Amino acid sequence: MHITRPRARRLAAVAVTVVLAATGGTLTTLPAAAAPVAAQDQQESAVPFPRDADVVGAGPGGFLSKTRGETPEFRWTRYADGSSVVLSGADAAGGGSDVVVTGDRRLMSVSSLLKVYDMTKPDPAPVVIDLDALGGYTYAGQAGDTLLVERYEDGHTIQYATGLAVLLAGGTPEFRKVEGGARIDCENGDGAWTGAGGALYDCWVAGERIPTKIFADLATGETRWHPVGPDAWAWDGAVSATHVAWREARVPGGHGVVVHRRGGSTREIWLPSEYDASDPVYLVGGWVASGQKAHIDGAGSAEGGQAVTRRPFVVQSAERPGESAVLLTAFSSAVVGPGGSLLVRGGTPEHGEGLYRISPRADDGVPQVELVASTGQSTVVTLTGHTTPNEITGERAARGVDFGWDLSRGDARVELTLTHVPSGKGVSHAWPAEGAAGEPRRITWHWDGRDLENAAWASPARSGTYEWKLTARPDDGIGPALVTTGRFSVTRPAAAHDYDDDGTADLLARDPQGVLWRYGTRPAAPGGSPTATGASRVGGGWQAYDRLVSVGNVAGSSAPDSVARDRSGVLWLYQGTGNRNAPLSARTQVGGGWQTYDRITGGGDVTGDRRPDLLALDKTGVLWLHAGTGNAKAPFSARKRIGGGWQVYNEITAAGNLGGAASGDLLARDRTGVLWLYLGKGDGTFAARKQVGGGWGAFKGLTAVGDADGDGRADLVAWNGDETFYAGTGDWAAPFRRGVRTNLTQDAAYDSAF
Repeated sequence: MHITRPRARRLAAVAVTVVLAATGGTLTTLPAAAAPVAAQDQQESAVPFPRDADVVGAGPGGFLSKTRGETPEFRWTRYADGSSVVLSGADAAGGGSDVVVTGDRRLMSVSSLLKVYDMTKPDPAPVVIDLDALGGYTYAGQAGDTLLVERYEDGHTIQYATGLAVLLAGGTPEFRKVEGGARIDCENGDGAWTGAGGALYDCWVAGERIPTKIFADLATGETRWHPVGPDAWAWDGAVSATHVAWREARVPGGHGVVVHRRGGSTREIWLPSEYDASDPVYLVGGWVASGQKAHIDGAGSAEGGQAVTRRPFVVQSAERPGESAVLLTAFSSAVVGPGGSLLVRGGTPEHGEGLYRISPRADDGVPQVELVASTGQSTVVTLTGHTTPNEITGERAARGVDFGWDLSRGDARVELTLTHVPSGKGVSHAWPAEGAAGEPRRITWHWDGRDLENAAWASPARSGTYEWKLTARPDDGIGPALVTTGRFSVTRPAAAHDYDDDGTADLLARDPQGVLWRYGTRPAAPGGSPTATGASRVGGGWQAYDRLVSVGNVAGSSAPDSVARDRSGVLWLYQGTGNRNAPLSARTQVGGGWQTYDRITGGGDVTGDRRPDLLALDKTGVLWLHAGTGNAKAPFSARKRIGGGWQVYNEITAAGNLGGAASGDLLARDRTGVLWLYLGKGDGTFAARKQVGGGWGAFKGLTAVGDADGDGRADLVAWNGDETFYAGTGDWAAPFRRGVRTNLTQDAAYDSAF
């Protein structure tokens, strides 16, 4: 991009040419552009275009490409047969003809030793021009067979348009004045955009200091001055056989593209707002062309290492500003071609990546596009296959799951996002563009089956629907991104005390201020106790209740429910949601009269119908069964008397399956601290009690938490301001291992845990 600077310039019109002797005559006159081929024949007729390369020159017989990287290769490829010649030099350029110029430095503008090649010859020998020996000239541009040079003289940049003709017998180039040539005299002049026998310069008018665009017709020597204005900036530019254009910004007014008809009146258009001021501007006849250029280095896409989906390459009519068309998906480089054409390195979904010729039409219709050289790469990244699950059991997820996706392009940066849909929690993984350009590529990923929110805690994946989203962006920024999605589900049987649906036990505890908290756990190593994984606040106001009980899934959903009795004896149901941050829904009333009970417990299947039931001990010592119904509106059936004499116990806990049978068992602690086990028969009654052991009076409460250590057996947590974990053995004669102190509530104060 060339932006004018506030310094004075002076202008004058002269004409000079560099006369070079050894070609034996003038260089070939440019023919008209070749007739476009039919769309279906384009790929078959296209010659190879080097991958990871851009176009830097094009003529009627071939094109000049430059590979990306620290040491670029310059290659001339012929349209006729695809044969090519590698040219030596640190930089190279062309200008719409089969004449190619190479330089001895990384930039042509600072090269002093130029080599001029006539690529119409099978084995071209270069004509060498030593710009320093000629008097300190530098390369400024090329328009067809015309070389533009400039020299700094007396505080001014003197820019010459010079024609390449013949070399003197002595081998020393010299300047020769040519009728109709042009000389531009600019102090610190900037820029020379060429095409169709013309050149466009940035200058400031001396004395008046007005930024000015100057167009020089190289055939007639005519120059046209176009003042930009004191509150405006002009940069970039393009020349066609009929128009001249450049980008311009005004205060106020924003930026746009100013278009002038050569030899006619001024016409001004402004590209749509989605186009950026840094986008280059080109001309194809009376059509302005622009798009977001992919700025690429040897390592792939720039911009912080991220691939970018570029804006498409679009043309807009200068004479009919509302008329536009998308010609290419995106592009990385473009040069002026013969016959007013534009040669663009880009791609389309239909024909893939390569070099496209965009040619003006005689009727000024939308320019025609044809593929003239192909890289063999697909512009569009497609998913050709994938190996992903539809359903995963919780047990399988715990072992880890392998995913795979097959892409049509290897040179694409890939990002995968896996999301647990109910919670919205997700993880992402990215892959660089490691595959070969144009070759298929397989992306593989192993999911460890861990909770997407608490992966660091090694918690199992939560049940529910998961969505994967794969995004693949071409590494060179050319072509649209592939975005594809899929879903699968993780399923597992409902687990006791699993309030957040991750397959592990949770503990609910009320603090002294009446706030209820959920404490998550993760399974322990063999022989150990579960580990706390964090706390989430459920809500306040729970001081209104004098009994809090986890009763399992009594309301028909997959998550465990809880009941709470208020001080007037009304029992309330809180249905489980499976949502980690809101594990309980709003309460619904079960009914009154529950103040008659001294102890309430639930969660085990006492009746054998695969639904958890509720047990209640009244103040006279009678034990009652309230069978679960699975109906949220009436979660318990009418009570059934189990038996009396239970007043000897001050704590009862429905413990699940402790003894190895299918039905739920019951633990009861007497007032001396001895713990007793009642094995369930599966018919709503219990077998005779078995002593577990003494010393249990030290605990305020006993909470059956289901399988908290991941060994498949029901466990118990005894609490009294801190917690002791008792791992289940599955043996009714010795149902628990020795207790292990744990810290599931993370030293938080509480007065009730369930």
